[in-house]
Amino acid sequence: MKSLSISIIGFILLSFPVMIKAQPANNWWNNNVFYEVFVRSFYDSNADGIGDFNGITAKLDYLNDGDSTTTSDLGINGIWLMPMNPSPSYHGYDVTNYKDVNSQYGTKADFKNLVTKAHNRGIKVIIDFVINHTSSQHPWFVKSAANDPFYRGFYRWSDTLPTYKGPWGQTVWYPDNGSYYYAVFWSGMPDLNYAYQPVKDSIYSAAKYWIDSADIDGFRLDAAMYLYENGSSLKNQPETYQFWTDFNAYCKSIKPSFMLVGEVWDPSTTIKTYNNVIDYCFEFNLASSILSTVNSANVTGLVSAADYAYNNLQNNEFGTFLTNHDQNRVIDQLSGSLPKMKVAASIYLTLPGNPYLYYGEEVGMKGSGADQYKRTPMQWTSGTNGGFSTSTPWEALNTNYTTYNVQTMTGDNSSIYNYYKKLIQVRNKYQGIKNGTYQNIPTSDNSVYAFVRQTGAEKFIVMINTANRTISNLSMNLSSAGIADSTYRMADVLNNTIEQMAVVNSTATGISLLAYESKIVGVSGVSAVTSVVGPADNQTRLNIYPNPGRDILNIEIQNLNTGKESVVELYNTLGELTASFTLQANQINMVSIANLPTGVYYIKTADGKAVKFLKQ
Repeated sequence: MKSLSISIIGFILLSFPVMIKAQPANNWWNNNVFYEVFVRSFYDSNADGIGDFNGITAKLDYLNDGDSTTTSDLGINGIWLMPMNPSPSYHGYDVTNYKDVNSQYGTKADFKNLVTKAHNRGIKVIIDFVINHTSSQHPWFVKSAANDPFYRGFYRWSDTLPTYKGPWGQTVWYPDNGSYYYAVFWSGMPDLNYAYQPVKDSIYSAAKYWIDSADIDGFRLDAAMYLYENGSSLKNQPETYQFWTDFNAYCKSIKPSFMLVGEVWDPSTTIKTYNNVIDYCFEFNLASSILSTVNSANVTGLVSAADYAYNNLQNNEFGTFLTNHDQNRVIDQLSGSLPKMKVAASIYLTLPGNPYLYYGEEVGMKGSGADQYKRTPMQWTSGTNGGFSTSTPWEALNTNYTTYNVQTMTGDNSSIYNYYKKLIQVRNKYQGIKNGTYQNIPTSDNSVYAFVRQTGAEKFIVMINTANRTISNLSMNLSSAGIADSTYRMADVLNNTIEQMAVVNSTATGISLLAYESKIVGVSGVSAVTSVVGPADNQTRLNIYPNPGRDILNIEIQNLNTGKESVVELYNTLGELTASFTLQANQINMVSIANLPTGVYYIKTADGKAVKFLKQ
């Protein structure tokens, strides 16, 4: 018999949320939670100390096992692979061949197998497409530096040394063979010259190669704003916008569902200019606002950042995250505080946009300083090398891996890992949280971030306490949230509890939040009641609602014998007893069905009467 966790609470019903599944978004990525993977550091399958494609394939069930009825996986449905092309560096952001894979990571066949196995589990795969620059060891550059008449134009050259600096005051012109070449990041990564048609042709050919040969689902566009330069104007040039517009159309002509997400590390006002150019960009301002809010316990800046993103970046098209491979890991930026980490996760996994986890974030992996320390091996277990490899890893693991690892945190219901998993499950389940509208809710305490997410009839209030103190008697101004005056009992789908809220003159009261606590409560009308009347001698009536139901089922047994307990049994369509429990008569009993697989079930009373209901 399949086990079912049942919790029963008696109360007088005032209102209960109806969760109606909204229409899906037009784009698949609006329904996805992504996971950024550094191939070198995820899992080593061949004992050479270096992560590889087969290692990721071996761990796909950790991300998503492809079975919607299980809750053991993380719930990821998209992965972003950091550079996987040949490169002389450990990080891979200086490519030497755009149509091959790094041999340390495996073969092309291994990569294609990874994509196939991911797709079988409903996981989309996007790869880093690093095309602003190449390695100085790329054959194109070697020939260009040698004055090859065809390849000379692949890069920008000057006979004299230009005097201007780069966007952050850095050197951008470097000497080679009697002239100077342009490289916005460093001398080992010279920028391609997109004013030269053969460069564009070569990059288009590389894009087509990976879409056709491996059926990938998208590109993460590294350094997307730097493709073209006009004199000393080095970023966000008109030609750059035109290139991406054309490139986006080209990729979609090959695969209509193909996705482009851009790294445009600039203010949100710049991100807005890429609307209708590429599909969306990462929202760096919003990410930094989340972290500063959690550290300061003041939500003012975050409210402004989120409002701008929602109102200016069309249709929730922006990437949300906390940190990535170029930044100190989030746990370090939050002073090692796991409660703060949960708050930060609560914010970005319930906001609009397309969320991206950086691998190991879900177990609180640390990493600051030099880039390689932000990209250390994944911490799977408390055993040798953290379960990453049976050989010495390419880079030493963090010293805290014996505590901060998947194995240890899986068994701790209060761990950051299990908290992430629950948040992702909620996001995956409810369209309102996934891609609904957004409306900020002003509150009486500037440490509380509150907002409404809604799609159709599915409406949620998210309340997040960013402070290390209990907040009692919180009030919220709901005048713009579309919530009528009434007294509500609402299901908190994050914590599987019931919350009460009174709304008078568009102001909600009676709300409390523990230190660093988050709640996601559904607000909607009362659903229809499904009922059946028992034998005439006792006139037992069995009422259940909502029907269909998702997380919480209300069961009412009306019986002349006031206070009498009744045994109720739960059966599946095969007639198998799934669970039994004792309920109080003449009151509402709330039963958790969150862990019940979707399907048709029957609630049966001791006198043989049954009610059919559908678990969504």
